[in-house]
Amino acid sequence: MNFRHSLIGLLSLVVFFGCTEKEKYVSKEKINDNILQEIGVSVSKEQNRIVTYSNKRSAYFQTSSHILNSELYSWFDGWNVGQKRIFTDYKVEIDGVAFDRENSEVIAYPHYLLRKTPLAVEKVILFDDQDVIYVSLEAVQGQNTKLTLLGDQIKQSDKDKEAIYYTSSEDPSKVLAVAPSHKENISKDGMATVTKSGRGGFYITIANNKEEALKLVKEARQHHGEWFKERTERMTDLITKNTFIHSEDPHFDQALNWLTLTMDEMVTHQRGYGIYAGIPWFNEYWGRDTFISMPGGTLVLGETDIAKKILLSFAEVQEKKSSSKYYGRIPNIVKMESLNYHTTDGTPRFIGQLLEYIKYSGDNSLIKTMYPTVKRSVDGALKNWVNKKGYLTHEDADTWMDARREPDKAAYSPRGSFANDIQALWFQQLNAAIYFAEFTGHKSDAKRWQKVADKVQDNFIHDFFDGDHAYMADRIDHDNQPDFQFRPNQLFAMDFITDDTQKMKLTREVWEHLVYPWGVASLSQEDPNFHPYHLAWEHYHKDAAYHNGTIWQWNNGYAMQRMIESGQEDIAFKLFENMNIQSLDMGAVGSMNENADAFPHEGKNYPKLTGTYMQAWSNGEQLRVWYQYFLGIRPNAIEDKLVIAPRIPSKLNVLKFKEKIFKVQLEGEFERKDGVETYTYVLNDKDINFVFDHKLYQDLEIEVKAGERVKITRDQKELTITVFSKEGKQRALKKAHIDDELNARQALSDEIFEGTNFCKPALDKEYECMKQTFQKQ
Repeated sequence: MNFRHSLIGLLSLVVFFGCTEKEKYVSKEKINDNILQEIGVSVSKEQNRIVTYSNKRSAYFQTSSHILNSELYSWFDGWNVGQKRIFTDYKVEIDGVAFDRENSEVIAYPHYLLRKTPLAVEKVILFDDQDVIYVSLEAVQGQNTKLTLLGDQIKQSDKDKEAIYYTSSEDPSKVLAVAPSHKENISKDGMATVTKSGRGGFYITIANNKEEALKLVKEARQHHGEWFKERTERMTDLITKNTFIHSEDPHFDQALNWLTLTMDEMVTHQRGYGIYAGIPWFNEYWGRDTFISMPGGTLVLGETDIAKKILLSFAEVQEKKSSSKYYGRIPNIVKMESLNYHTTDGTPRFIGQLLEYIKYSGDNSLIKTMYPTVKRSVDGALKNWVNKKGYLTHEDADTWMDARREPDKAAYSPRGSFANDIQALWFQQLNAAIYFAEFTGHKSDAKRWQKVADKVQDNFIHDFFDGDHAYMADRIDHDNQPDFQFRPNQLFAMDFITDDTQKMKLTREVWEHLVYPWGVASLSQEDPNFHPYHLAWEHYHKDAAYHNGTIWQWNNGYAMQRMIESGQEDIAFKLFENMNIQSLDMGAVGSMNENADAFPHEGKNYPKLTGTYMQAWSNGEQLRVWYQYFLGIRPNAIEDKLVIAPRIPSKLNVLKFKEKIFKVQLEGEFERKDGVETYTYVLNDKDINFVFDHKLYQDLEIEVKAGERVKITRDQKELTITVFSKEGKQRALKKAHIDDELNARQALSDEIFEGTNFCKPALDKEYECMKQTFQKQ
């Protein structure tokens, strides 16, 4: 029997938490955390992976499974509260002997970290909305336990029989309390007596003063069972009710479950509601990051209520001063004590996600509330940033490629004065705003904005393409000349292309020049400014490489989407699988990094992961493309439609899944057997116009009542859609034959993409940047 299963058996006998005598103990059956335990990840000493938990408000705890020695992230080890690192670590002792974390057996669960040694079983637990860390010690082989906070910034300030108190130089206004979880007093040397049942854990709390910190300890003693139960049930519901995935590949299912839960960790209400851009060093809200992440982080996860709160929170901090050149923008950065408006793309993404929220929720009431915000966003841009051609202009570092050189603030990747992705986002913003204007009866606004949208659409193909390049210009520069650096931003602007063949050929160009097995590069390796490594301090500053070769995992989403739209889901799925492996088996447990080197270092088969270890838009885009493009679930409450356009890769032959949309649950199944595909869907509690989109057939649309079962069968010749009543009786049936035009399109696609491979690193090529010498300050 392996450690994981023997330990689960042990925990079924050992009491999870100390509670009052009245409450007794919360049993495993009541906690019902079996599902979260099933997806636990065992971590070896050699792997020594980072594990992080947030309290869903303004705090997270970062640790490593065995030893705190991370090259990139060690500064952030410990408890970070309100963007301040309060302490670095803690030490546990049992009868004066240190708990041997380095040689412990470790399982990382989504809701707690478990370490086992011969001396004790330790669990590290955070709770939703509570500034509490629970270090549980069970099966303690000793008489006394002690917990000491560590870090240069932390010092003991006081002590009484109930707790030891600390202050942190990072936030001197706060007081921390360390107290036993089982109500025993602390002795003069800081030890607490172990109970007869072998419990000897501690709470760590933080508050405005000693009294409040101790009060929080007492609340934890009384309520930690229900706090843990509520957190566990919320997380379990997220992967069993809001979403669910079961395939013939357990690793695949486990990876998606972890990505869902680590994504959810970053959805917080630190200053209003928002999504951390990334942990550890972006534990704040960024406008662009939040709204890139929102589809995968809230909408496809059934969290439309949270999405609404995020939209309203950002609307509150929109720049409303008409005299400001940033009038109408939502902030680029929302910190605890400051706002920053230096970005162009955050605002179009905000408006676009408002429309997506309406499609997923059907909450038309928000349109009227938000219309003044929408109007300011468009009119502010028209007043200060739109040129005669209708393009949205911007400064060199005001796109997502925003790295600037110190001290002169020059952009490392200049993209002014108008970039291709910004025009695509601006066009989307205009069209969303036009819809909102028409819905609210502001016809004059709609008419004037439509003229601008038409200008952008009419001019784009002419200005961003020429006869010499097989791809589009990345930007039009300050001299009004197209700049043909080969970058991934064109993925976002492909909807301007109306020629299907051109779009497919461009998709292959992007894939083979920018898409490595480990993600999408920010610049082609054929460019003289290409930097093969994100971190090569002996040669250059990391920001010089940040958008000039470094891999950005969030771009994977649109790379896969464009490949699926081209009819090549199997090619796209290779990248999707690689990212699942990366999230589950590499780096921090269960999440995707922000970046990676473009090239592996000498002697290595895989590049180094860099940037933040838990990045919202990386996770979010992986989840979005799974639900919207592989499963093809696209709700549209505006038209009272549910479009299902599945593009299931050939590697997956059996699927069961759920997704909460329209605030009700959609259940689905898929099977591929003997050349026949079968799809089954049930949308509970809502009547809908059901549209099935298959790449070889014309769309089939049929009215479906709440709770009815829709079955689609596809063989080599025919597509049949059948609706069964709740009682199981056939109520409606439609058929379609292979469409000649769509079949020809797929044949063309297969021809265009035949032999498509990932981009291969040119390891033998010399780059100028690698000949430089850089002195790190």
